[in-house]
Amino acid sequence: MLPPNYFAHESAAERYAQGRPYYHPLVIKRLVKFTRIARFAHALDVGCGSGQSTQALAVVADKVDAIDPSAAMLAHAPVLPNVSYQQASAEKLPFADTTFDLISVSSAFHWFDQDQFLREAARVLKSRGWLFIYKNVFTGEMRENPDFKPWLSEVYLAKYKTPPRARKKLTCEYAAEFGLNLAGREDVPNDVSLTCEQLTAYFLSQSNVIDAVEHGTEPIEDVAAWIDRGVRPFFKDPVRTMMFASDIYYLVKPE
Repeated sequence: MLPPNYFAHESAAERYAQGRPYYHPLVIKRLVKFTRIARFAHALDVGCGSGQSTQALAVVADKVDAIDPSAAMLAHAPVLPNVSYQQASAEKLPFADTTFDLISVSSAFHWFDQDQFLREAARVLKSRGWLFIYKNVFTGEMRENPDFKPWLSEVYLAKYKTPPRARKKLTCEYAAEFGLNLAGREDVPNDVSLTCEQLTAYFLSQSNVIDAVEHGTEPIEDVAAWIDRGVRPFFKDPVRTMMFASDIYYLVKPE
């Protein structure tokens, strides 16, 4: 059973579009380096959300189709000359067999029915086409202040617990079940400089807060004020360095 769509609400989609760091060009550079392909003819961005991942992908693809199940998220996606958006699910891709040279998934794979998506991805990929799955994981660390991480785990995450999601490990054996080869994976550290307001906005875009607000009873204004009070003491300077790591998987469909 799939989890509820935490990003289907207009208010949540707006916060997501405003609050997520734009790290995607970094991982697209890693994709080009790993595959040794400077440009892809036709790419698909699955779970594109508000279009940050699509915007980065469009730089290295002649044509991009981008899909997301949330109309609210798609409403925030940027209009780009080589991109077509449509509302659709990862488990039922509305495309013909062997259509794409590249499929990209950014920070969404854990919300999918992973078996069904991988089956569909293998179907619509061309021979020697790539499946690129990645996410940006917040380590919980503030480079300038080690006391931030205990606050995050003991206070913030104790109050706003992370909702359940799919956690099946993407191994060589698992990928092979769907006719895909796991060609490599890597963790790429990246630091994001944020103000107190930007860090609060990032937290307000997370599924645990969305669960408390859109699926619960807490007003967003109260949640925002609580988070702001919690993080502001860590900002002795206007900007702090938050430590992330991009978790990247490269899969290829063999000939």
